Amino acid sequence: MSDASLLEAGAQRRRSARSLARIAAVVCACLLVSLLVFRSTHGAFASTTSNAGNTITAGTVNLTDDDAGSAMFSVSGVGPGDTMQHCITVTYTGTLASADIRMYGASGGTGLAQYLDTTIEVGTGGSFASCTGFSAQATLYTGTLATFATTDTDWASGLAAFSTSSSPASRTFRITLGVEDNNSAQGLTATPTFTWEAQNT
Repeated sequence: MSDASLLEAGAQRRRSARSLARIAAVVCACLLVSLLVFRSTHGAFASTTSNAGNTITAGTVNLTDDDAGSAMFSVSGVGPGDTMQHCITVTYTGTLASADIRMYGASGGTGLAQYLDTTIEVGTGGSFASCTGFSAQATLYTGTLATFATTDTDWASGLAAFSTSSSPASRTFRITLGVEDNNSAQGLTATPTFTWEAQNT
């Protein structure tokens, strides 16, 4: 065999060896990837359990009264010594049985509130239509309307009206206003608002 033939045969063997090496490398890579995929697939075992269909509903705090949208006091031309009196029944109907009801107020107008002596009582019986049958359990306030409106301004500072341990629960409030004998009161006006608020305890 000639030298050229020997060289060509050697080159072919080297090419074949390189081809076999490349094939072997590819086969090894494929085996490695397959092994990694196998291990990854078998490393993802999982299990879950759940509890569905849960429902949570908040309780309610609710107050109503029997005024049917009417004001307790709507009078004009009052004079010294005149007295006005009205009742209103407040009912707690919340689903949270335990609640504290407090009373507070505000007053606008041109200054008559400082000349209106005010008494607020709480009890049972009577209604917005009439105080007939009202029986006082406690006197919550005595003083001027102006002082009430500036002292008892929200639930935190309000008059402790009543507490509930069941629902519904009702109390009647009798409010009496008397005009003082003071010449400075003439021509003045007062526009009071009375508010009852319940908070659960």
